[in-house]
Amino acid sequence: MQVIIIRHAAAGDRAEWSKKGKPDEIRPLTPKGRDKWRKAAKGLAGTLDKVDVIVSSPLARAIETADILHKRFPSAKLEKLEALRPGGEPGAVFTRLGELDSHASAVLVGHEPDLSALLARMLTGEPDSFADLRKGAAALVEFEAAPKPGRGLLKWLLQPSQLRAMA
Repeated sequence: MQVIIIRHAAAGDRAEWSKKGKPDEIRPLTPKGRDKWRKAAKGLAGTLDKVDVIVSSPLARAIETADILHKRFPSAKLEKLEALRPGGEPGAVFTRLGELDSHASAVLVGHEPDLSALLARMLTGEPDSFADLRKGAAALVEFEAAPKPGRGLLKWLLQPSQLRAMA
């Protein structure tokens, strides 16, 4: 199984959004963030053979990021998973991945610092983060069998500028 972990693209400033009295859950991507992610998604699409499912945090900025990628892989199933919201339960992410076909290619779109901890858990079994996932970054982890903590192999980690350069 291939699991691609993606941090959502650049969103509006959290403090400015909060000053407007709007909930963080609906904070969208910035126009520049959308444009940069469209180009990064094009570069990412060139590295992936297929995507079967795109699983997103239910927060607006993650959903927008997932939607842009979905345009590159329109046959992929698009869904939301509460466990990918900030502070979500990593065990539930592993459970959802375990429900997929063992040859599936799944994309997870979420937030920091949770995604770095999830990546570390996939690779080492421990949640101690050692990777820097910038906004719009992507990492590919492969599992020989059902995804379990400590059983993943990191194939690559690409920052957004690297993805855009591949477009």
